[in-house]
Amino acid sequence: MNIDQAQPIISKQLASKRTPFGRQINDVAIEALNATLQDTANNGSDAVQCKSCGFVISILLTETGCPNCGVEELTTNINE
Repeated sequence: MNIDQAQPIISKQLASKRTPFGRQINDVAIEALNATLQDTANNGSDAVQCKSCGFVISILLTETGCPNCGVEELTTNINE
């Protein structure tokens, strides 16, 4: 799934401040969500989901792991 396809999930996370797994989203992760939505030039890039907290974000913002919980296990197989 690319960022364009994941936009409904990303927008829902931003509005609810919760991941699809129901975990709370921290301030750093909220900034990452805003950056993902604003970076329309990279909408074709992969979106990834953290295997621990369920956070969905652009793969371009996960160099050091999940921006929400820090776990490095991410997958492109996204579950809502």
